[in-house]
Amino acid sequence: MADTATTVWIVAATIAAIVVPFVVVPEIFERLGHNSRRAFVRGVVWALFLAIVLVPAAVTGFLFSVTNVADWILFVLALTVAILYDYYRLNPTKVPWARVRT
Repeated sequence: MADTATTVWIVAATIAAIVVPFVVVPEIFERLGHNSRRAFVRGVVWALFLAIVLVPAAVTGFLFSVTNVADWILFVLALTVAILYDYYRLNPTKVPWARVRT
């Protein structure tokens, strides 16, 4: 039973870590009159997501236990791809290779 409860807790925490920053926060900013596609709102979204993920990992000591450089490179690469995907998905006119050249 303890394994099931732990699994449910981890799944719920993962869902909350994704839904709160990427769904709830943009909706709140939109209701306050901000455009959810603006860089400020996206910066808040990503900062909140990283805080939700990295602060508990740092507090428990997990971040400091990762000593493999390849793991850190993969993490930074994946994070960069995710941020750029999010930005260009919301701002398709700013994609450099898709602009109409005159």
